[in-house]
Amino acid sequence: MRIELQPAYILHTRPFRDTSLIIDCFSRDYGRVSLLAKGARSAKSRQRQLLQPFTPLLLSWQGKGDLKTLVGVETEGQGLFLQGKVLFSGLYINEVLVRLLPQMDAHPDILFLYQQVLARLEQVNQGETDLLEPSLRQFEFSLLEALGYGIDFHSDCQGQPLQPEGWYQLYPERGFLSVQPNPDEVSFQGACLKAIGEGDFSSLVNLRTAKQLARVALKPYLGSKPLQSRMLFASQPLS
Repeated sequence: MRIELQPAYILHTRPFRDTSLIIDCFSRDYGRVSLLAKGARSAKSRQRQLLQPFTPLLLSWQGKGDLKTLVGVETEGQGLFLQGKVLFSGLYINEVLVRLLPQMDAHPDILFLYQQVLARLEQVNQGETDLLEPSLRQFEFSLLEALGYGIDFHSDCQGQPLQPEGWYQLYPERGFLSVQPNPDEVSFQGACLKAIGEGDFSSLVNLRTAKQLARVALKPYLGSKPLQSRMLFASQPLS
């Protein structure tokens, strides 16, 4: 099977043998696809300059197995040159998609979410730093929703409305369970959960709660292996 000029983004690359790359890409019509880019690491390779993350590409490939062979690449638009924490945030988003997206399963809705969050990261890159954390949280919760793992921010797992003064633990496959607040356990106040569900990240408390909540919600689906992008964040000196 040969696919021509498929819109796609590079999510991750890793070296293969002496001069080649294995690429995880997110394509419009085929979802996540693994491609072998032969000779892409050689000094004379044109592909070496084009196969960059955060750049809209047109990829052509062929093959029948799980690992297809890249046979062509063109740019479809201007790529983003992300820096510092914004770059690490983009790498985090890419890594989450590699972990969560099944191979060869189209998700145009998630591709749209991805393009939206890249646009917001570019705004952050240009100086709108307050957008960074809300943009990441919105992407995480929207991604979970699109994959069928969405969080019900209105009711607990027994169908009862979340109470603003109540406290809840999240069980990702069940929902929120009403609990007594315990400093030794991760729990969330109902008022904060309802605000997050409405997209209200205006307070520091809401942002911190949303980050903690997203980690709990994503953990069962990301697997046990640590995320490399989180390790990059942790390695940065405190400002």
